This record gives sequence, C-alpha cells and structure tokens, in this order.
Amino acid sequence: MTPCEHCGKETPDEAFCTWCGAHRAGPLADARTRRKDYAAHSGEHVAQPAVVTTLLPHLPRHRVHEFRWALIGGIAVVVALVGAGLIVAAILAAAVLVPALYLVYLYEAQVYRDEPAMVLGLTIVAGVVVGVIVSVIFQVIEPLRLTAVNGLNAPDVPVSYVLITTLLVPVIQEIVKVLPVYGLWTMGGQSKFSETIDGLTFGVAAGLGFAAAETVVLFSDQIAHEAVRTSSAGWLAPILTATVLKPLLQGTCTGMIAAVLWKPGRLSRPLYFLGIPLAIVAHIAFSLVSQVLADSNVNSFIVLFYQAAIVGVLLVYIRHIVHDALLDEAKDFGFQVVTCPHCRHQVGAAGFCPRCGGAIAAGPRSAVTAAVTAPENPSPPASPVEGAATGGANA
Repeated sequence: MTPCEHCGKETPDEAFCTWCGAHRAGPLADARTRRKDYAAHSGEHVAQPAVVTTLLPHLPRHRVHEFRWALIGGIAVVVALVGAGLIVAAILAAAVLVPALYLVYLYEAQVYRDEPAMVLGLTIVAGVVVGVIVSVIFQVIEPLRLTAVNGLNAPDVPVSYVLITTLLVPVIQEIVKVLPVYGLWTMGGQSKFSETIDGLTFGVAAGLGFAAAETVVLFSDQIAHEAVRTSSAGWLAPILTATVLKPLLQGTCTGMIAAVLWKPGRLSRPLYFLGIPLAIVAHIAFSLVSQVLADSNVNSFIVLFYQAAIVGVLLVYIRHIVHDALLDEAKDFGFQVVTCPHCRHQVGAAGFCPRCGGAIAAGPRSAVTAAVTAPENPSPPASPVEGAATGGANA
C-alpha cells in the first residue's frame, strides 16, 4: 500500500488508485480533471463519442465488442433489406433493433437486480405506451404541420400553432418520456438503484421504448399499405435515421435528464444544471433543422451527418456526467476484496479496480459481489490470479 499521488490515500501499489480512479503513471493532477481514462471504461477518452460504452455502462470490458458488432450487424441487415426492396421489413427491423439490444443488455448486466417486472415495466414498456399515445396524437395533426412548414399556411392556421408544432413537440416529448423513470424513482427505485448510471440506464430504456413506438406510428401507413417488395429509392436515409439516430436521440436525451435528476442535490453544479436545457435544445435542433434541410432538398446524407453530429454531442456530454458521477460516488465504497467486473481479477478495491481502472459500480450486478470485507488499512491480495496479465488498461 502506498499513498496515491493524486488524492493522497493509501492504495494498492497498482496502475490505478482504487479511491479516485486516477492513472498513477499519469501526470500529477486532480483525478477529477483527467480525461484520458473514462471512469466507466478505462482506456477510452472521456470525450470519445462511443455509443456502447456510454449508454451501456454496466457492460464488462470483455463483452463490449459483442454488443458493438451486434449493432453493426443489425444496421447491415436493415441496409440489406432496403437494398432488396423489403421496405416494410426494414422499417420493422429499424424500430426494434436498438431497443432489443438494450433489453439483452439489461438482462446480461442484471441492472434490474431482483425486480425485473418493475424495472422493465416502468421503463421500456411504459416508454412504448407513452410513445404510442404521443405519436398517434401528433400523427393526427401532422398534415397541418407539414402545410405550415412548407409555406402553404392557410388563413385558419395561426402562427402560434405553427410554433407549437415545430418547436414545442420535442419539449413535450422530453416531459412525457421521463415520466416512466419518475414512476420508478417514486416507487423506491432511487434508494434501490442509487448510482447515477442507474438513472441513465433507465432513462435510456424509456427513451428507446418511446422511439420504437414513434417509428411504428410514423410509418404506419407504409406498414399497412406498402407492397411486400417495392422500389427502395429514397428510403435508405429515413430508415437509417429510424434505425440508429432517432433511437439514440430519444435515448440520450431522456437518459441525460434522468441521470441529472437522479441525485437532485448536484443541480447546483454547472455540469448537471446544463443537462436538461442541453437535452431539450439538442432535440429541437435535431428535429427542426432536419425538417428544414429536408424541405430545402438538401442531400439526405448531409442531413444524416448533421443528425449524427447532434447525437455525438449528447454522447460526449453524457460521458462527462457519468465520469464525474462515478468519481464522486466512489468515496462511498468501502475497501473490499472483489472480483473486478471488467478485468475479472480478484483485487482489493474501493470505488475503482486498481489493475484496470474500471469503476466497480459500472459492471454487471452479479459480478459486483464482495468476497471479503477487509479490515481497516487492509493489504491487497497476496498474489494475482495465475496467468493474469498485470498493468492497467493502457499497458
């Protein structure tokens, strides 16, 4: 045990400090200011807009590539369906791809612990129900909105109505999407799922459920009346948006709001206070500017690039929130002998694994189990697992 160069606490003589998570081989600076090692997945930069390690923070490191390739493979299948002219099949696959992967993640990581019905019912399922209701309402009024946006305003369409339908729809969606998470929170979820990444996970789940319902309702006419096989011209861009970008938008915005509100006491800090306004502004910018660009006959792939940029900004902001929250919450963990959920070594650790730097809380629930509660000023295990590699994530 030696003092950490960053926080000064006694920590195992390994690559990372188990208390502050700092990389001990790095420069002598406050651990909270470091950006090279993302707390939920050390070895990645905090500003890296990675989808899997941001929105699926409980995944152990050795499982990340499986979900990444599953996402890439799913997108390839959707593109192939569009290329084959199977538009209805592509739409349905687009609606369920990301939410289905998230359901698998919730199961694999056991985020819900011993209450799967409550968690799944009040997140994804409730998000689907809310999404159907809200999307059907706006689908009914959509013809008037399109008339207004295209400059064909009839005298009986007031300007206030145009503003509501083009600017406030994202605000309304963000309010209703977070309701399932609020229901989980008020039913004791905040005490049972105490970490900020739990709030993020449940918010993303509700947003993805909403996105799936929104896609089905939005393309309901095509699903009901389109031929089994038809021309694929003009379909690739909107279906790619529905497959990846729209679910990520809905999931990241709701996840960000839920993570910020999970511990309201942090709202006095700028990083958390700006989360809700940024989510709403980003949603408005995504929807409104995308519509304006489409109506201006801008190339559809330029629109996709713009939408991806908005999602990238949201992912980076969420990573900063998760990174800061994990560093903040690590001080509440006592020193224990645990099996690290990331590198699978048995180590003496508090908030972070001293070998790989991964946050102990950012792992599957079944893996984050303490073997022994160590005494005061404990020593690390005498020897590592036989044949295990040493060093940190960047070794």
